[in-house]
Amino acid sequence: MLDNNLAALLRSLADKYETASFMDGDPSQFLRRYSQPRDQELAAFVVSTLSFGQREQFIAKLDAMFAAVDDWARGNDGKPKTRATEIVRAAKTEDDTDNCGNPKTAGAAKSACKPKTGGASFADWLATGGYKKFFPKSQKKFYRFFSYADMADLCGRLARIVEEHGSLGAAVRARYGLANNCGNAKSDGATKNEGAAARYGQENLPQELRLVAALISLFPGVKCVSQNPKGACKKLHMFLRWMVRRGSPVDLGLWDWASAADLLIPLDTHVLQESARLGLIAPNAAASAKTAIELTQKMAEAFPGDPARADYALFGLGVDGREKR
Repeated sequence: MLDNNLAALLRSLADKYETASFMDGDPSQFLRRYSQPRDQELAAFVVSTLSFGQREQFIAKLDAMFAAVDDWARGNDGKPKTRATEIVRAAKTEDDTDNCGNPKTAGAAKSACKPKTGGASFADWLATGGYKKFFPKSQKKFYRFFSYADMADLCGRLARIVEEHGSLGAAVRARYGLANNCGNAKSDGATKNEGAAARYGQENLPQELRLVAALISLFPGVKCVSQNPKGACKKLHMFLRWMVRRGSPVDLGLWDWASAADLLIPLDTHVLQESARLGLIAPNAAASAKTAIELTQKMAEAFPGDPARADYALFGLGVDGREKR
């Protein structure tokens, strides 16, 4: 049972840190670079994939990638390249947009505002192979242990997912639904759904891991994506938080078919350290799905139905503590 005083402290810390200013210097600053949901979720997935190590370094790499998307969109003639049958640019009134031309979203930070450059579409950049120039099939390292070829494989897989399902969210929803329906379907339907879940490696997983497993199953053999849902999968759980939590000044909440109650807290160094210091997990607890589930279950007492909100409290507390030392 979580101590009432500690629960109150965590809620106050979440209120303190879950603000638009959280995006300053954070990879979430890129979440609202695009106005179209399909672009947002695809870009966010690549952002989450590279969000490890020194922030200054991976943010510089992401800035370079998005600049390449903008250059590609302009084309040699200075006009945007788009797939006219799929992308419709509706005119926005001044009341509907912020100073960056984005649809107004609660809590959008000024730091997240990027100047629009000729109708760039991240989805189109992927679908038309525009990424191949920026990510040639080279074993030269792009960032840390990910090569340019690794990133090209990731982009190619994302393009195929969108071609087959329409969006990344639709693809995850389909596979997550198969896993969740296994216990509810009857007779022949049960056999069919159980077989599908087994094919995606979800049949023996606890409920808490089925959402991340559904996401992982879309990227078989892709080096840039964690392949074991029983690991910490910090980057994937952060991406899921971005996609699922609604009413946040940071998280996008695009996947209204998923529940915030099903999210796990992303385990990074700050979260692990502060959780151990507060007695929420054992001092030597490993960065694993088991630890994430244990911590998330405790945080559900402080944040009923939305335990991942504790990520802001624990992460912010850790960053503040580091800066004060």
